[in-house]
Amino acid sequence: MKRSILATLAVASLATMSLTGATAATALTPASAPATAAAAGGAAQTADISQLRKEFNDYVAGLDLDAATRAAAEEAGSSDQALVAAAAESRTRIKAVFTAAGVDNEWTSGAINPGDYQCSTTDFREWTRGQIAQIDPASWDWYQNGFLGLSPDLLVQYWTLMKTPTNPHETALGPNGANTDELARTFTNLQRFWDVDTSNVGLVSLDGKVLGPDAAADRQYVYKGIGKISPLAALFLQWGVEGGLSSGKLNGFPGGVDNPMFSLNAFAIDPAHSGDSQAMLESLGITRRVAMGQGILQMWNELGLGRVGGRAVLAHEFGHQVQYSDNLFDTDITDEAEATRRTELMADAMGTYFTVHKRGESLNKAYTLQDLQTFYNVGDCGFANPGHHGTPNQRYRSSAWGAGLVKSADDQGHILPSLTVADSFEKALPEIVAPDAN
Repeated sequence: MKRSILATLAVASLATMSLTGATAATALTPASAPATAAAAGGAAQTADISQLRKEFNDYVAGLDLDAATRAAAEEAGSSDQALVAAAAESRTRIKAVFTAAGVDNEWTSGAINPGDYQCSTTDFREWTRGQIAQIDPASWDWYQNGFLGLSPDLLVQYWTLMKTPTNPHETALGPNGANTDELARTFTNLQRFWDVDTSNVGLVSLDGKVLGPDAAADRQYVYKGIGKISPLAALFLQWGVEGGLSSGKLNGFPGGVDNPMFSLNAFAIDPAHSGDSQAMLESLGITRRVAMGQGILQMWNELGLGRVGGRAVLAHEFGHQVQYSDNLFDTDITDEAEATRRTELMADAMGTYFTVHKRGESLNKAYTLQDLQTFYNVGDCGFANPGHHGTPNQRYRSSAWGAGLVKSADDQGHILPSLTVADSFEKALPEIVAPDAN
């Protein structure tokens, strides 16, 4: 029986996640967050849970909370074990939102037997390691872990989900908006290119500005949204985020809110294809969109792929929107890593089919090579990871297959129907993912 990948990956149905008393999120203010909350960064590994619990209880005591949220907070603070368990449950609920929406760490994520495949580091990975090496370790730990896993990273991603898409030409993309006009033109071209209705797909930027000193109101907006899913999660997240900001954790990132590691990602979402989670996502104002990370655009520029890398990533993400419209996330594959790899490699192929096509971006031979290099660079070796997107070689071959589909056509001006491209790719997939270690 076929099944929806998004539904399968979801930790639980968002329809069962709402807790009463969502007003807790509105009761929290940045000014009330204690500096000691910064100790929550990496708490599971480094902080004494008993001390952390005392700080949490002191923090909660000073807040004006509704009865249900206060009861939940007091129960969480009743013992060390209860605090850890409550944080873990809250993290699961929030993570499920992202999973149901189709959001993952697509370009930095880690089916198959690794011994059968060539898989090595790439310029992308080395560049990322270099960026992390420049960040203060305590600041990086805070951003990744926050309060027992409820991290500022979630805040940044959630803010991107809750943004309202505007005119693509008014969406600042790339360092100082350098990629805005090019990507806005590409986005408009993508909407015309494929034979599915994507008129309701928006384009937004993914950036770290929500962590800035002038973005307190934006953060409150996000906390309030998270509070609709779990008031306790909103409480945990705000305590850790605001405490870390007030204690200077942002100063450990070169460039502050513009540090590329806050936005080294891109993703596509469509609430209408999130199963039982649709109503919840729509109640939060989350609409169909493609999000382009400022960090990933900066990275391509610095690696010399700026003329093509951003367009290739955008075309890949738009390929996911085509997959949503054509129900291509449905599959007989039961292994999550293999299922994810299938849709990701298909999006690589669709993206390159568009960028090379005469009526798409019409890349010349040199730029087509850069397109292939782009997808090679984002291959990963997380063979057992449910988010495995394909090895560097597999992503390169998928992209090359898309380019070959264009070049082999008798009529270079004809655009194949999206389902025809997908069906042809399915037939080629076994060869694309065939072992290549020898």
